[in-house]
Amino acid sequence: MSEQGREVAKSERTLNRGILPWHVSLIALGGIIGSCYFLGLGLTFSEMGPGAVLVAYAIAGLTIYGVMQSFAELLVNIPRRGSFVSYTREFMGDTASAGIGWAFWANWVAYVPSEALASAVFMNYFITLPFENPAWSTFVWGIISLALLTAVNLYHVKWFGHIESVLAIIKILAILVFAICAVGIWMGLVGGSLHPFTADSGFIGGKVLLGGEGSVVEKLFPSGGLIIITYMIWTLVNFQGSEIVGLSAAETQDPATNVPLACRRVAFRIILIYLIPVFLLTLIVPYAQAGLDESIFAYTLGAYGLKWAAGLFTIVTLVAAFSCANSGLYGTVRALYGLSVEGMAPKFLSNLNRFNTPQNATIFTIIPIWLVFLLGFASDELGLWGANGLPLYANLLGISGFTGTLCWVGICVSQVLFRKKLKERGYNPEEVLTVKAKWYPGLAYFAIALQIGAMILLVFEDGGMPVFIISLIAIFLPILIYAMQKRRGKIRTVVTLGSDEVTFDEKYPIQ
Repeated sequence: MSEQGREVAKSERTLNRGILPWHVSLIALGGIIGSCYFLGLGLTFSEMGPGAVLVAYAIAGLTIYGVMQSFAELLVNIPRRGSFVSYTREFMGDTASAGIGWAFWANWVAYVPSEALASAVFMNYFITLPFENPAWSTFVWGIISLALLTAVNLYHVKWFGHIESVLAIIKILAILVFAICAVGIWMGLVGGSLHPFTADSGFIGGKVLLGGEGSVVEKLFPSGGLIIITYMIWTLVNFQGSEIVGLSAAETQDPATNVPLACRRVAFRIILIYLIPVFLLTLIVPYAQAGLDESIFAYTLGAYGLKWAAGLFTIVTLVAAFSCANSGLYGTVRALYGLSVEGMAPKFLSNLNRFNTPQNATIFTIIPIWLVFLLGFASDELGLWGANGLPLYANLLGISGFTGTLCWVGICVSQVLFRKKLKERGYNPEEVLTVKAKWYPGLAYFAIALQIGAMILLVFEDGGMPVFIISLIAIFLPILIYAMQKRRGKIRTVVTLGSDEVTFDEKYPIQ
């Protein structure tokens, strides 16, 4: 059979379905709880203020909900191992898909080192190694984190599922502990006889959130309302990992049932994991106290005298950083595998080992991750971002946010084009689709518009221009290379799919 000028072959050997149903639920819940949640929130909270950060998270959460609705519709109705790469190629074309797929790969190549840096920051909270320059302590702990990450990701996928599920449980319990402590602090039940930010004890009420001089609007939106949009990339990056549940579909048992369920529950995850804890945070700590020096949650609990909780939370944050890096590496390796299967990456990257896992793609991804960490650390020491530039972690967040957002845009656009193509062939989506995205088309178009706007407005943020330029290079360089190889006739024309995979043309032929 053929599809868009390519020959499609079927193979019995493909990625192993070693991820269990309960793994999927926990990975979906815990995959978005990484250092971006603990450290990145400190950055957005301090820059935006309490009211703006809540509105920004609500808008970003609605956007991600739209992305996951689009993804679920594609995953179930056109099951493919290459995940979103397969969909962008089918509906947006080879060239665009090459740019989006490789940009997603670059996204996690930048993001995983940022998680290693976060792990190093947390380890320094407990043990600062005896170097004259404290930066070298961070460097060594980061190297150790990457070494452990490399070891874990060379094992069977079932171990990935087990490890990520256990780490997800730990992270969820930590957030629950913070919420309980925060409510107790706000009500005056815990936190000592004198609160550090109110100079008195008892019920806090609105003293932290609305105390001091100025109007209510100035207190809630100290940097104005426009920052909600101009800073949206840094907000969206806090949701990195949401797409991992979709990428894991290829290795999930009974994906037709478990993946849509996990995608539908993303709204509840956003409310429980982001909006409620962040709201509680704004009630008990001033935004000016937030930053990147340590986890804002650990800092807050420590400030109120709960040193045991702060220490425990820092340990859990370390777990979260490692977990997010682990799931991110898993996701980008599977995306790279998809690029190879679809003919947009070298064929050897789709070779499977005896456990039916893409070991070549894993090694190919780990090497540049190490290089980004080493070169990135050196750039900080040499001041390559400028004297007043953002720290390395913030720049990595920006690059990751830009390229990761592009992947989400590709998912939404693919779903819109999928619907359009269905109607052109005479099918009624309401009748033929097993799973349908909610609030279509409004939610999909809203998600596309907001994300494209956020990527463009990144240019106008302090330190945003170099991040924007590097991100564009990550997108257009693969497109240029792919176009050159295609012109030379070096692109493979046979796509090898699993026996249970289908193309759009195969499932929905012209009537």
